[in-house]
Amino acid sequence: MRARGETRTTRRYRVSEPALSGLVAGAVVVPAPLFAAAVAVDGWTAGLVGLAATVGVALHAALSAAGEDDGGLSAADAPVRRAGLAGGGAFLAGALPSLTVLANRPWSYLLAVGVVAVQLGVVAALRVRLVDSDVVEVAVRVALGGALAGAVGAGLGSLAGL
Repeated sequence: MRARGETRTTRRYRVSEPALSGLVAGAVVVPAPLFAAAVAVDGWTAGLVGLAATVGVALHAALSAAGEDDGGLSAADAPVRRAGLAGGGAFLAGALPSLTVLANRPWSYLLAVGVVAVQLGVVAALRVRLVDSDVVEVAVRVALGGALAGAVGAGLGSLAGL
């Protein structure tokens, strides 16, 4: 549903791009410290680390998005809305796996990996649908980014026992 006089391009700049930017930030940045802490210590501590990382990435995404919105290219000139979309997307994407690990159950870590995988799949699908990106390129970028973040985090966490 579009507002009166709003084209697909302006909707893309006003809504789709900031929200997707936030989702990507949360889904790629938070798993590294979350999985590092999950491997190194217990689930409760890992969940708290993940939530702290989530707050940090959400604030960063919100402030970056608001700073980018000068009304020029996007014709949006609504920095608060843009910040809310980007920050909210980042918070949602980071909080979901963090809360699963925070449950501190034996299956929590595997569930968090599954949650991150689903999030990355949703982000890829939304990017293809809303931003008209190439399917193969988006799949490779999203899968590679998510796999690298998770693997590096888990690898660093395994160094804690040395």
